[in-house]
Amino acid sequence: MSSDLVARGDRLFVEEDYAGAVEAYSEALREDPTNARIYEARANAYIKLEQFPDANADATKALELSPGLAKAYLRKGVALFSMEEYEAAKEAFEAGCQLAPDNTFKTWIRKCDAELEAEDPQMLQPVHPPASNGSAMPGSVTALGPASSGSSAAPLAPSAPLEFGGKYRHQHYQLANKVTVDVYAKKLRKEQVAVEFGECHLKVVITDLDGNEEYKLDVDLYGKVIPAQCKYEVLSTKVEITMVKADQLQWGSLEQSNKVAAPNYSTPGTEAPRQYPSSKQKDWSKVESELNELEAKGELDMGDPLNNFFKKIFAQGDEDTRRAMMKSFVESNGTVLSTNWAEVGNKKIECTPPDGMEVRKWEV
Repeated sequence: MSSDLVARGDRLFVEEDYAGAVEAYSEALREDPTNARIYEARANAYIKLEQFPDANADATKALELSPGLAKAYLRKGVALFSMEEYEAAKEAFEAGCQLAPDNTFKTWIRKCDAELEAEDPQMLQPVHPPASNGSAMPGSVTALGPASSGSSAAPLAPSAPLEFGGKYRHQHYQLANKVTVDVYAKKLRKEQVAVEFGECHLKVVITDLDGNEEYKLDVDLYGKVIPAQCKYEVLSTKVEITMVKADQLQWGSLEQSNKVAAPNYSTPGTEAPRQYPSSKQKDWSKVESELNELEAKGELDMGDPLNNFFKKIFAQGDEDTRRAMMKSFVESNGTVLSTNWAEVGNKKIECTPPDGMEVRKWEV
């Protein structure tokens, strides 16, 4: 059942096996593909793995399924902030704050304000006088003739930003069925942007208010797309370009000339290597310290994590998980927490104080 897989993902997340948590959440989504909470949880795990485009994509999907899910706005904001999209991140935090007024959102909003104020003065200047409406404006699509075909390759990592005259840069990332290209520029008007889609080609042109070309991205794509289903939107901070793949093969890069052979983990029978151990003992005091730090950063779920998150793990765990948690916590005087009965069942768990502290016995 998907609930069992979610509980497994939650336990792996606690044990800092974030890659394992992503795998468990992904399995749960295959059984329950419209569950916004699972997308939100996987976004949180992606954040821990510093896979911020994937985290943003999952948080966005969660909000499509459940627009009132405040935690999804938190995950989206953190992912965008980590990608240095401070203005878009602030919008996400403000939307979440309206749903759940909380110090976490307010702290992140202040961080966004500080980063925006610290930006280069030229970057703070609008590219042109602001349009009357800062909302998303869907653009029209011009289809081009087919170009040379692409082939499958390794998963696509976010591209290095491309600087253009200090005003523009772009980044790309992909999901199974689409590739997204973000061209960052503030307060553009719809008429300044032209995007053309071909079967294996993308062309983006941005002009100034007088019609002079300021930026151009003209590339032969790594793989094929469906031009009629591709689209773009002019947002307040960027042009967001979404291209629907003609197949679900992984692209090795955005451009055809940058192909690199690598294992394709989307191929049936091939599994990505696990990067973290599945379980280990936890220093309870260290966990509490880390949770406090995460809470200060706004990366933690709202509410008391010790009363909510770990109690949820305990409640959803099997009998061995509960026994392991109780035994390790009690025998170590609250300094160690483990969910693995095989590791702690046959030995006494010694008190393990945090670094810089020592165990002392007191007589009453």
